[in-house]
Amino acid sequence: MQTPLGIGNTSSAYGERGIVKRLTALRAQHKPKGERLLDVGCGDGSYTVRLAEGFTKVDGVDIESVRLKMFAERIEGTDLAERITIREMSASELDFPDDTFDLVTAIEVVEHVHELDRALKEIHRVLKPGGLFQLTTPNRWFPLETHGVLFRGRRYRSTRAPFLTWVRPLHRRMADARTFTGAEIRGHLTRAGLRTRRLDYIGPPFDLMAGVGRFVRPVTDWMEGTPLRFLGMALVVTAEKPVPAVQTARTPSENAGR
Repeated sequence: MQTPLGIGNTSSAYGERGIVKRLTALRAQHKPKGERLLDVGCGDGSYTVRLAEGFTKVDGVDIESVRLKMFAERIEGTDLAERITIREMSASELDFPDDTFDLVTAIEVVEHVHELDRALKEIHRVLKPGGLFQLTTPNRWFPLETHGVLFRGRRYRSTRAPFLTWVRPLHRRMADARTFTGAEIRGHLTRAGLRTRRLDYIGPPFDLMAGVGRFVRPVTDWMEGTPLRFLGMALVVTAEKPVPAVQTARTPSENAGR
């Protein structure tokens, strides 16, 4: 559900600023380039087509066939159609060989994945040693639930339940997507064998600029550079698959001969 302030949907149909804002934050952490890219939860390709610029071959996977069809129609007849492969696939069961990708991205995706730790281990597996995983996901300390609120079978706008994200038991019952603190997302990444390199916060894009959004946006943009940034809408994270340590220890006989 798109909120009145334009903070909840990542599709280009709801405005460019959210897409540009997330990609700019990710590129500030690492310039996306290499041979192979995997975009997990690619949806209609709003992010994938822009990320593809720096890669020779790109794979986009999602479990929503309707959105994948939209993606295929988006790139049909373009040069991107030759470089981007679109497949219906779960993040928990990635059908790719080990050590395949230079970069894996998941933009506003991990909050929806049921078997998150399993999915992150799969991402670790398909990354090349030294490869990076970049993600954005809702921040628990942002006072609005960006995916809307469920109550007695009905869906309501997030503005009807301010600060719901701060009350974890209620949030689990009333929201259909998770939120994370920085420590929580680092913990998930660590358990999967990924090492967090950088974690930042971004404020809401206010794509629609309706109501108070046009007045609040300068303030939230300013907050990104202050200690109050932990109240931002989303976490932006870059993690690395460590390169195995080279075995340099010598045997006793080798040491004796020196």
